[in-house]
Amino acid sequence: MNRREVLKRIGIASATVVATPTVLSILNSCTTEPQLWTPKFLSIPQGQFLTKIVNVFLPKTDLPSATELNVPEFIDRYINEVFKIKDQQRFKLAFDKVLLKFEDESKKEINKIDAKDIQLFLDQHLKVKGETDTERENNPDFKGLTTSECLDVLKNFSILAYLTTEKIGEEVLAYDPIPGTYYCGNLQELTQGKSWSLEYSNFPYTDLK
Repeated sequence: MNRREVLKRIGIASATVVATPTVLSILNSCTTEPQLWTPKFLSIPQGQFLTKIVNVFLPKTDLPSATELNVPEFIDRYINEVFKIKDQQRFKLAFDKVLLKFEDESKKEINKIDAKDIQLFLDQHLKVKGETDTERENNPDFKGLTTSECLDVLKNFSILAYLTTEKIGEEVLAYDPIPGTYYCGNLQELTQGKSWSLEYSNFPYTDLK
């Protein structure tokens, strides 16, 4: 199943949520040409790494890449404008450690890395369900984010930001320009199996757990 089909169906098992003005306002303001974007909250190296890793999670196919839809700009602004200060500090500290580990293992500066370097790093450090996060296991009382936890936040942020963009919301997911109507019926018959685009406009990340 290709990404377009996955995106259409990914929300079927998700909880229904409601659009928020904050998220929509941030989304609408993220229109900077990707090559001209500079982060407001993240450091320049963090912004460079974010730009590259979101395109590993969501590369260009028949759909635009994450960078083409301003996903890095959205994530940076969301952390800057929505996260609590303590969570901003936790995330930035964890992200700094991820970058240091990446540079140490890849032996490359951030501005010289490519997708293969990131894929190798993710294979080694982003734990999936059923795998053990040894950093967490060795230090269960650690209040910060482990490498895997930080990468997992970036992955989930990237997917949710991508799904919330106008392009994906209106052209890939099921879109109702005047929401509020109550539908009752088989999802396959109502939307050809697509989830509703507004399901993704309320991010779960108002803070870090």
